[in-house]
Amino acid sequence: MEDKLYIFNYTQNRDKLFANLISIIDGIVADGVVKDEEVLYLDTWLMEAQQIIKNGVIKSLSARVSSILADGVITTEEREDLKQHLHAIQKDILDIPDVDFYSVESDLHLLNGLCKGLISDRELSENEIRYLDWWLTQNGALKKNYPGSHLYTLVKEILSDGVITPEESASLHKALVDFTGCDLDSGVVDGLATRLPVDSDFSSDVDGKIFCLTGVFMAGKRSIVEGRIKLAGGHIISNITKKLDYLVIGTLSSRDWKFSSHGRKIEKAISYRDEEGAKLKIISEENLFEFLP
Repeated sequence: MEDKLYIFNYTQNRDKLFANLISIIDGIVADGVVKDEEVLYLDTWLMEAQQIIKNGVIKSLSARVSSILADGVITTEEREDLKQHLHAIQKDILDIPDVDFYSVESDLHLLNGLCKGLISDRELSENEIRYLDWWLTQNGALKKNYPGSHLYTLVKEILSDGVITPEESASLHKALVDFTGCDLDSGVVDGLATRLPVDSDFSSDVDGKIFCLTGVFMAGKRSIVEGRIKLAGGHIISNITKKLDYLVIGTLSSRDWKFSSHGRKIEKAISYRDEEGAKLKIISEENLFEFLP
């Protein structure tokens, strides 16, 4: 049984990484230039990926990127050569047998990878924003459902007047950081949990409030967190309802929350909150412990 579970998890991780990498490359080359920061990001991402999957494509690309960085100087010729090689790598990945690139989960992995590639140099150019607009427009299912719908709406608002201001670019950049959990300014190359659906305005009143917990908590077992809430006068339920006051997302929730069972709870809570006007708030584990006694 354990061997079967390992194979299943390995296959899921492999497919996720390959879908991520294809779109990370899209994001990096979207503006036609491979920048030093993007090479450094790719190097770190590939090193992390190798810990999960020992694949020839990953290894060869990692070796090439490491070689470029070895002397501390990235030349124009190296950038151009890497850009051409990245396109070839995409084709090699698509030729790998039995990798899922056509499911709903794969679409989300591709979107996640694209966003990581776009922000890998810590900024968003006009060409990159327009590329994201084009990409989302081509992927109808993603732009109709969260989180693609949120990003699609934001991009369309930014482009509506034909002018992209620095403030608009910064706003979209923050949304991509929040979606991917990839906060390079904090040294996080591949984030653990998205912050995009978390509410910024909430009261600190626990007594009498109804809580539902989802994900994995840094504080330990979920029963420990539930105990703290109960001691403060809060109530715990296991499912998302419109009577809920708070959905709490564990800090150590998988970076793939949107493809897992606890991700479905988040999606349902978002639907109640954003589409049906429910009072519930979505908060992080950190938010919760800020106001627990």
